[in-house]
Amino acid sequence: MEVGVRGTAVASSREICGEGPGSSRQVRKRKFSGRHAPTSDSIAAQRRAAALDESIDRVLTAAGARAAEQLKCTWPKFSAATLNSLTNVIPFLLGTLAFAATLTMPSMIALSILAVMPAAFRIWIVVHPRAQSVDLASVRSLPVASLEDLPIYSIIAPLRSEARVVDQLLSAIERLDYPAEKLDVILAVEADDHETRAAITARKHRVSIVVIPVPLTEPLTKPKALNVALPFARGMFTVIYDAEDRPERNQLRRAFRAFCSAGNDIACVQARLCMDTRAGWLARYFTAEYAGHFDVFLPRLAALGLPLPLGGSSNHFRTEILRQVGGWDAYNVTEDADLGMRLAGLAIVPI
Repeated sequence: MEVGVRGTAVASSREICGEGPGSSRQVRKRKFSGRHAPTSDSIAAQRRAAALDESIDRVLTAAGARAAEQLKCTWPKFSAATLNSLTNVIPFLLGTLAFAATLTMPSMIALSILAVMPAAFRIWIVVHPRAQSVDLASVRSLPVASLEDLPIYSIIAPLRSEARVVDQLLSAIERLDYPAEKLDVILAVEADDHETRAAITARKHRVSIVVIPVPLTEPLTKPKALNVALPFARGMFTVIYDAEDRPERNQLRRAFRAFCSAGNDIACVQARLCMDTRAGWLARYFTAEYAGHFDVFLPRLAALGLPLPLGGSSNHFRTEILRQVGGWDAYNVTEDADLGMRLAGLAIVPI
């Protein structure tokens, strides 16, 4: 289903409550003043508003619970929520064994070999002859899709305390070289983040925006917010952006062409991330690290058919496959890398 946009679109918002006039909280606070007593109709309307408010609260709370338990119920062995108490002490046990290993020479040698292995693996990846798993030249040579052939593309951005940069994100989305009527923009905003929602509604929008309030249920994590928004995605493809992202204008079209290049064999397309800052030596260090990771390490992993630890944003998914694998693990602090491991059996190509 497509939504046509004519002129300036208005951001639609589904909110639990608020502080402004007409909000659900104000409905409960409003009292009758003056000489006239409340009529039976006004009392009934007030009761209906309160019942509707409670129903919305229950629906959102249930949605938050489903989002948190989604992967746990679908693939329990892959969820961090199913880890037992013994698993939680594994880091302590490994640290104790590492300390004990320093007391003898053979153990110290074995520990040193283990410490060097990750660096040796990276060096092997870099020096290994690069063979393209997907012919990127053929991707670029594909004919440009007409506006009618472009599918609906969902954009999900989880936001919390991002009032300062939300205009920058939405402006970048509006500059994308993609038909506005085929953009499905979803902003997952924490239910108590009134400042960010005010910043969203204060600006004029050139694309249709849907704001989804994320219930204040545990865990309060980014992957849970993404799982809350995922059922609302209408697009054949879904991309995840962070608040500070400024995607290139042609990113959606390039991702779509990458998907088309291999039929249904590609489940995810990871865009290269680059830090655009010269603030100091630490920022420049991160810029260099990003360049090595996205321009060298990840493309060689993909060429070798190895699992990819996905980055935190600019990941493009086939929406249906993303739902089939259970979305994100709400209890995992490295949810994107975890998702990459679960998609390891499918072809993933960077753009």
